[in-house]
Amino acid sequence: MMNRIRAMYAVLAKTLVYPFYRQNAGLLWVTGLLAGGFMRGSDHVALATYAVSSPMVLAIYVGIWLLYTLLATRFAVGMINRYDVLLHLRLFSPINRWAGLGGAQLLLMGPALGYAWFVGRIAMQEKQSWAVVAIGGSLLVIWAAGLSWYEYALRHPNPVSRWAAWGNRLRRYVRTPYSLFHLRHLLNQEATLFWRTKLGTGLVWIGILKLYATDHYQINLFRTPDYDLRLIGLGALLVGIGHATVVYEQYRFEHRWLPLYRNMPVSDWRRLAGYVGQFALLLLPEALLLFYHLPADQPLWRTIGAWAFGVSLLNLQHGLLLRVHRTPDRTMTYLYILLIAYFLLIMFRLPLWLLAGANFTAAAWLVKRYYWRSAWQEE
Repeated sequence: MMNRIRAMYAVLAKTLVYPFYRQNAGLLWVTGLLAGGFMRGSDHVALATYAVSSPMVLAIYVGIWLLYTLLATRFAVGMINRYDVLLHLRLFSPINRWAGLGGAQLLLMGPALGYAWFVGRIAMQEKQSWAVVAIGGSLLVIWAAGLSWYEYALRHPNPVSRWAAWGNRLRRYVRTPYSLFHLRHLLNQEATLFWRTKLGTGLVWIGILKLYATDHYQINLFRTPDYDLRLIGLGALLVGIGHATVVYEQYRFEHRWLPLYRNMPVSDWRRLAGYVGQFALLLLPEALLLFYHLPADQPLWRTIGAWAFGVSLLNLQHGLLLRVHRTPDRTMTYLYILLIAYFLLIMFRLPLWLLAGANFTAAAWLVKRYYWRSAWQEE
């Protein structure tokens, strides 16, 4: 029995757990960076101390853990529906199946369990027994709900929603342009990754734009037009780095599903323009938010430069993947280098249009030199 559970655990870890953390490494990294950068350790302790004495605040914590687990479980259910071999889990006995799925669910809940352990430890120090029971009971219910969702997915595989049926009818009459292939793939096959990335980077972007107005009123009381765009440039940097996993998905999608496109009579500059258009479309929500919160004391062309800088970062990351194939966990090294380097360049007041132009130039050189040499390597 133990051998069966171990074998099932190994399969589920490689098909559910590892892909989840690989595809969401960028978003989790940015979230951890924000949590550790804007809040000190003493702030986390103070907030947790207040939470274990207030049911309302503790409910907010539980809601965040529930939301994270919901997104992770939805990803795992999508993988079960994608790979038919996982549907054979029904052949195992319920005890073995629940043991394997329960272990995988605990691994997927790792970040939530880690922070819950921290809050529970604070509750024990404050001698708030009800908070310890509430935290443990909530996590147990969330974990059991995930198992129920897995069981339902195994008994009702590959459901066809009304939205999917409507989309199938629409695709009979409307053709998808090549530039929208990747976006359509993200929305259909990687919806969890796409929406989590856009939600995380969107909140960062909105916070930076709101902070610009607040910071401007505090520093520049007379509202003279001498306040630079470094703050918005740093926001564009975080947005660009936060899309690292989405860029990797575009790289993988093109290599695995569209290798024939390389044999098409398309010039390198047209290919590069296609990549720029795809990434610009991907950051269209950020552009709309920027126009909505447009700084009144900055020229329009300089403000758009911040958005162009974010688009150029996506193109640069794609070009670096063409040069050397890297898995998402191995990209953290050069992403960290890019983050530090561009942070210093922005703080030294280098124009954002200059940085964007340098990135576009580097991306064009990488595409021209390594596009034909790039090869996908199985992970």
